[in-house]
Amino acid sequence: MQNKVWQTMEQFHMCPYGGNIVVGVSGGADSVALLHILKGFAQGQNWSLTAIHVHHGLRGAEADHDRAFVEEICRKWGIPCKVYYFDVAKEAQMRGLGMEETGRLLRYQVFEKERNGGVIAVAHNKNDQAETILMRLCRGAGGSGLTGIRPVRDFIVRPLLFCTREEIEGYCEKNGLSYCQDSTNMENTYTRNRVRNQILPLLMEIYPKATAHIAQAAEIFAEEEEYLQGQAMELFSSAGEKVGNHEIRLNISALTNMHRVMQKRVFGIAFQKLGAKKDVTFVHFALLEGLLKQESGKSLHLPNKMIVQRNYDVITMKKDRVEGVGFCYSLPMGQEIFVAEANLFVRTWVCTEKSTEKNEDSCTKVFDYDKIGCAIFCRTRQKGDRLAVGNGRKKLKDFMIDDKIPRDERDRVPLIAFEDQILWVVGKRSSAAYQVDGATKRFLTVQIRRFVKE
Repeated sequence: MQNKVWQTMEQFHMCPYGGNIVVGVSGGADSVALLHILKGFAQGQNWSLTAIHVHHGLRGAEADHDRAFVEEICRKWGIPCKVYYFDVAKEAQMRGLGMEETGRLLRYQVFEKERNGGVIAVAHNKNDQAETILMRLCRGAGGSGLTGIRPVRDFIVRPLLFCTREEIEGYCEKNGLSYCQDSTNMENTYTRNRVRNQILPLLMEIYPKATAHIAQAAEIFAEEEEYLQGQAMELFSSAGEKVGNHEIRLNISALTNMHRVMQKRVFGIAFQKLGAKKDVTFVHFALLEGLLKQESGKSLHLPNKMIVQRNYDVITMKKDRVEGVGFCYSLPMGQEIFVAEANLFVRTWVCTEKSTEKNEDSCTKVFDYDKIGCAIFCRTRQKGDRLAVGNGRKKLKDFMIDDKIPRDERDRVPLIAFEDQILWVVGKRSSAAYQVDGATKRFLTVQIRRFVKE
């Protein structure tokens, strides 16, 4: 397996001679094998290795054991080890994100802080690749998303990406390497665990080489994506004109003469050039395609503070500098609604039992629907809004001031509300007045799913 890893590192130019490598080490088989292999290469390549372990404040004594284990193997192998501690559950609540996603963001923040001009090595493998492709396919990803996990992205390198989990565990056994087992990996409450433990094994029963073939498909998509994106850049150059740092103009005649596949890519390039932090999504593309068929003067407010407007024979895309762009979406029960201005999906449902559904890409709150009993909305703030805090009620404006939400962001914060009562300031606090209790008979579940670039 060392040869396969070395070939991968050479092929993708992962780390130059004499470089620094920060290695993410959880204590599991993948990261232990990665650290051991890199240690074997380090002397000949004059690499400087540093192991980083992130303690998420979850799993109690088991997590403490993992931390101690990583520190001990690093001591034995003479590799510097740094441990970071986070309360991921608290951070997830503050950010309005799922715990899996929050943990990932915190880990990469630490890795970036420590890389010291070098690269970040993480232990994703071929099985992780197959799981990711399946999950993205089920979410409706396009060609770019189906390229999966790339061997190199910015300063992040994945030397084990073409090794299977079985190969990695075999390497550990052959070299007498012990490793930790995360008990939560066997819990099927999270989406990836269900794909890993239930769906992929079933596929392997039907197609024994499913994992390898799905990973191979990702490489095919990556090659085709590189070509198509090159073609799209040429079309953008002929159709687009950048005006300053905040505006791009696209010729409508040139756009309509393109295949709609290339139209989407040209729009996507324009978003990226304007500094959009997230990819343009399928929903955005549908809105943009519709704008091409409308009369002059029509416009769209899209995520990333962007305004897109049709002006005669030109589509203008620019940074939205207008404060207070409000929105209000009705939330029908049992449906998922896309809130373009906030770049999120909102799903609501009512049932007679409290939902235990978890998803690494979402954040969920449950309320007592018997105390509400009417239509709810996802909207921005309105005059008279109040939030129940503790035993009292506070004006939403006062809450936002106390929570130090910047003035220019207050009119953009998504709220789950009915009438003038706020159920949930998304990413912040939920109302104390509508929490479930022993008398609750109908449970209202609100699930928020954001777009995060992977």
